[in-house]
Amino acid sequence: MNTLKYKGYIGSVAYSEPDKVFFGKLEGIDDLVNYEGESVQELTAAFREAVDDYLIFCEEHNLKPEKSYTGTFNIRITPAIHRDIANLAAEAGVSINAFVKRALAEAVKHPWVEPGSLITEFGHESPTVPMLMEPKAAYGKRTKVQLTLPEKDLPLARDLARRFGWNVE
Repeated sequence: MNTLKYKGYIGSVAYSEPDKVFFGKLEGIDDLVNYEGESVQELTAAFREAVDDYLIFCEEHNLKPEKSYTGTFNIRITPAIHRDIANLAAEAGVSINAFVKRALAEAVKHPWVEPGSLITEFGHESPTVPMLMEPKAAYGKRTKVQLTLPEKDLPLARDLARRFGWNVE
């Protein structure tokens, strides 16, 4: 989905072919705030003006300019993934809920660059886990590597990179 960002707010972007206009709304708030423009520049300016106006409105009316969340949501996953999560949680000695909370917190800390991509940065210290083959990059130098992997292999690649002491974005 295409989005705009300004002052920590995100706005959606859509196009109406019949009206020949770009439009969107502020996401992550309880109120409905729309904006539109006939060009990308007009849409961007209208979005920024909408954010500024919304913040002024909230200040004048003593409102919190954020969406309220309950902290509860449901997801649908395959039975196989459910089983795998239950097994991993049991191995870690935590509940499924605690396991998923930790996984989601980690995902928020390290958001995806794009699906199928994993960017990793080698740290200054050698890995603590033995490697079958030493990398060609010398330790003490920072090297960025971008890997493109099938989406199903990303969790394993992230886990391996962390075990080697590499920073993963």
